[in-house]
Amino acid sequence: MNVQFFDHAHHKLKIRGLKSPVDVLTFTGHEQLSSPFRYDIEFTSTDKAIEPESVLMQDGAFSLSAPPVQGMPVQVPLRTLHGVITGFKHLSSSQDEARYEVRLEPRMALLTRSRQNAIYQNQTVPQIVEKILRERHQMRGQDFVFN
Repeated sequence: MNVQFFDHAHHKLKIRGLKSPVDVLTFTGHEQLSSPFRYDIEFTSTDKAIEPESVLMQDGAFSLSAPPVQGMPVQVPLRTLHGVITGFKHLSSSQDEARYEVRLEPRMALLTRSRQNAIYQNQTVPQIVEKILRERHQMRGQDFVFN
């Protein structure tokens, strides 16, 4: 039988490739219509030597949960944001842990980091956009949907 115990850290951060567990301290989010979201998440880890290269441009997921209700220690996340880690800071270290901050943005936000010019002929707009997203930005089918 798998028993889950009360966990004070009800917001969860997962970063692909990061082996050490992290505890979310605080976060700030920015969302608005027609703009990609941006979350700055501060966390602690017992790994005091997380390298920026191991975190930057990695897939990340940030789950937001309501505070636990007495008698119901396990809460289902209210929302999970999936994206890519676009920023990383080592804020401080103590004897037993380090404090870091990462920025989580949707994969589409990476499009703002490059500019290229090209001419496309005999293709529809959705075909051109899909080609650019797949070839230049290595996006997968789940990263965008055309209806």
